[in-house]
Amino acid sequence: MKRFISFICIFCLVLGGAAALAGTAEALTLERTLYLNFSDVERQTRTGNPTIRNNDSTIQNLNNMFDESILFALQNSRRMMEGVLDSTVSLLENGLMVNAPVHDAQLMNMWHAVTGSVNNDILSYQREIRQIDSQMEQFYIAPRVSADRTVAQLNNVNRQIIWGAESLYMGYHALSRQLEQSNATLKTLDRNIEVMEFRLSLGQITWRTLQTVKNNRSALEQGIKTMESELENLKGQINVLLGRTHDAPLHINVLPDLERDFLDSRDRARDLKSARDNNHLANIAIIDMYDQMRQSGETARTQEAIARNNRDNELRSVELRYENLVKAINDREAQLSLEEAGLSLLQQALAEMELRHRLGRASRLELEQAENDVFIQTIRVESAEAELFNTIRRYEWLIRGLSV
Repeated sequence: MKRFISFICIFCLVLGGAAALAGTAEALTLERTLYLNFSDVERQTRTGNPTIRNNDSTIQNLNNMFDESILFALQNSRRMMEGVLDSTVSLLENGLMVNAPVHDAQLMNMWHAVTGSVNNDILSYQREIRQIDSQMEQFYIAPRVSADRTVAQLNNVNRQIIWGAESLYMGYHALSRQLEQSNATLKTLDRNIEVMEFRLSLGQITWRTLQTVKNNRSALEQGIKTMESELENLKGQINVLLGRTHDAPLHINVLPDLERDFLDSRDRARDLKSARDNNHLANIAIIDMYDQMRQSGETARTQEAIARNNRDNELRSVELRYENLVKAINDREAQLSLEEAGLSLLQQALAEMELRHRLGRASRLELEQAENDVFIQTIRVESAEAELFNTIRRYEWLIRGLSV
């Protein structure tokens, strides 16, 4: 019996050890680093995000059910949209807004474009939340119509969540570029402080002048820490949208190459028609319109006219957004060409400066300044590329029915 008990104990220990090893292996699998490409964001979000999965299940079963699960799906979608909204506001307020490149006019213009795009996203998410609230209010009034509206609404929520993940991905790169620029500026300030300390010892500048520069350096250093923290926060928020734990290891890969002359390959009439046909607000208005057309009475005619006006107004808004995006793409392409031309000139100037430095005709400080000019212009080119990429992606989502 003792041998039997010992055997059982050993067996349990072995099983326990095996289970522990299996649990460790599973944890390692769950925490494996995800190297995320932009092209994979939509697929990863569709398959991993719990709200999207729940929405898809609800949509699949809506034809045969009119129960609380529909309302639950709308409530869950609302919570997810609030999370996307909060993430975007955080990116704006804690990342982009407090780290504006105020000392560089060209970078400031690009910063305005980035923050403008983020503000547009915020307005879009707020509008989506109001629409979900309206759907929940109507749920118990007309179940079949509510179901049709819900399908359109949930499909759009899914697209908004995916766009939110893509926007955070692009926002991560925008903030990374600002961090690169700030780190370069910090190095420049450190060299300037060394020179100014020497000049102070010679009595050429005042202590107050040097202290002002040091204070600026401290503020910049704090801004860098804030950006680094926000970058980690963005990774966590992207993880959540992908259906992963917020602290799962995540590596954000580079943005894809641009499609140059994008509009030349597009069919304007076809794309505009798709944008109008796929717009969920217009489709919900059409559902409302036909619902009222089936009913009689003065109230129904009034509601039908309201729904028709809502449809027409949304279709006009879609066309306006389309035209604005076409213009924005053309503007971004022109800006990118200007930045690339500027970079080419500065690279030529740097080559000349390197030659002069080797010949002893230029100081090390002059060479470093030329190198810094090329670096800053490279950031401008990358920013212009990212802005064009972002605008093209907005165009593609507009065609798929998303109001961006």
